[in-house]
This record gives sequence, structure tokens and C-alpha cells, in this order.
Amino acid sequence: MSLWNTISARISQESKKYTSLFLKPNQVDREYETDAFREGEAYCRVWLVEMRLAKGVEWFTRRYPVVHSSIRFDHSGETVTIPNLAGPGFLKELTKDNLDRIIQCNYPLTPLFPFNRGLVELQAGLFSMETSDQVGKFMNTLCQFSKMLPVPELSSVLKLAEPVYNGIQDLLDVSDGRLELGYQQTFMATNGGNNQLKPGYFVAILAEEKHIDETTLCVVNDSLRIRTQEKPREFEGYSYMLFRLEKKPHQDWESLNGLKELVYQAQEAVVKGEYEQAQKMLTAIKIAVFQSADLSKADKREMVVKIEHELQQWGLESTKGIVTKPSLFAIMQRSLPVVDKAEETELRTLETLFHRE
Repeated sequence: MSLWNTISARISQESKKYTSLFLKPNQVDREYETDAFREGEAYCRVWLVEMRLAKGVEWFTRRYPVVHSSIRFDHSGETVTIPNLAGPGFLKELTKDNLDRIIQCNYPLTPLFPFNRGLVELQAGLFSMETSDQVGKFMNTLCQFSKMLPVPELSSVLKLAEPVYNGIQDLLDVSDGRLELGYQQTFMATNGGNNQLKPGYFVAILAEEKHIDETTLCVVNDSLRIRTQEKPREFEGYSYMLFRLEKKPHQDWESLNGLKELVYQAQEAVVKGEYEQAQKMLTAIKIAVFQSADLSKADKREMVVKIEHELQQWGLESTKGIVTKPSLFAIMQRSLPVVDKAEETELRTLETLFHRE
């Protein structure tokens, strides 16, 4: 049985012990966009914002906490699974003498990835495990590799995902990994319920629903609280994980190293007056953009148009002695130029040519 199915079965079996809910905007102390995701128009990232380990487990005496998460989503027509592992070093604030305290995490579980279609599935678990020197070294190695995965240019590190995921499965097997708190949800764009893919905060609590008054829960300064007549107080006595689903209209441009390098090479060709080479580089940029699985459908068109117009304009300025090259980020902050019929035809051709089911 795969690790995903194993954890899913455990969460399902223990579901009565957990309370999970998506907090409403009026339960959060800051404003954020509440519109649901639409396919091909935005980027998504999942954060572990905060957690608490309540007393009840022999934490830090016989067993150590480990947070594992896996996120499945469509990546250029294929479903990929991005694993993450955070070991005791991630919870270094805690010791056996100061349990049941808040841990501010603000830890990205996923890269900023385009939501172009399909489902986003999240599986997260707080595990306790017996450790030894050998297991500890294995765990530290997996944690280091996990940190390399949540990057915007996901395609460049995607080959790491499967061996890391397999390694996490081996680790939980050999260390008697015991699920203490689990959360699993499938988000989609077309459903208006709690599993609709939309920005906001959601929480998994190791407590039965009858013990939690969800109407009193709130988030203050990225921390789970209980509303009172005076001021919000800490949510105490239960282990929990607080997550945030982030929505951004654009990618982190400066992290797209491959595309940045192509733009730089095109700029260099313009500076040297090698206009034929510059045109070849522009063609390479267009192909790279439309082939990229790290960009939303909407951004691909906008990116090609802005880069092409910027190179044309910048080429004219460079002949006047202006040689400061604008960064990819600066280019993408420009207003979108008017697209003529010839450009529109080319864009549609590129979309058709590199469209992936």
C-alpha cells in the first residue's frame, strides 16, 4: 500500500477524534482575497502557519514529533505529489518541560504553483516516532531534501519528489511512526462548500467536535485564538495544526532562473547589435514560456507579450547609450501593451502547439 493510502486510511479510521474546519473571513483579523480560484488564472501555495503539541504523548522522552505533508495537484497535465518533512529541529523551541505551547511556523508546504485545472489534495500529519542515531541522521537528510522542493521553479527539482516521498515512507516504517493528528482534504474550483479551493485559514484539532465551539475560534496575528468578551485568548489544551491557503495573481518572477537567463541572453544580443541572435533568443523565450509548467495559462500570454515589447523598446534605447537592463520582475510590472492581429495569431498558434491535456 502506498504511503498516501496508508495515511489516508489512518486518518479515516481516527476521524472521530479530529475536528477540522475552514475559518470564515470574519474569524480572521486581517483582510485577504476571498474569491475562489479559477482555472488558469492564479497561483496557489499552502502554509503551515502554527501548531501546538498538547500534553498526553511522551514527547521528547521516548517519542519525537515529526510533521509530514503531501500535496497532489496538476502539473502540466500530470498529477504530481510534493512531500514535505519537518523533524525535531523544526520544533526546536519545544522540550519535554515546555509542552502545550504555541509554535509559530509560517512554513511553506508547497511551492507557489499555478492552478490550471483539476484538484488540489492535501494530506498532513503530526507523527510521533521513536528515534535513534541512525534514524535521526536519515530524518535530517530527508528534511534537507524536503526544503529544496517548495520553490517556484518546481520543474527544476521535480525529480527529487519521488525519492524523498519514498524515503519518508521508509522512515515512518522503521521508526514506528504513529499518527497523532491527521488532516486530509480535496479542494476543487467548482464546489461552493468547505472544500472549494479558495484563500483562507483552516485548522485540524485533536478533539471531537462536541468539545469545540467553532464559532468562538479566530485567528489573530496568524495565531489560533478563542474569542471572549474582553480580548482573544490562547486556544489551549489540544494539539492542532493551523494552515493557510494563499492565492497570488502572479508567479515569483525572479525565481524563474531559466527564463531569466534567456531574457538576459536576448538583452546581451541586442546590446551587441546581434539582432538575428536576439530574434532566435526571443523565439526560445516564447517556446520556454509556453512549455513551462510553472506558469498559469493567463501569465504565459502576458509574459510573452511584455518581454517581446520590452526587448523592442529596450533595443531602441540601447542605441542611445542606455544600457541598464531591466530585470524580469521589472518587465512584468509594465502595463500590458496592445496586441495586434499578427501577435494574437502567433499567441494562439503557440497555445495550440504547446497545449497539454
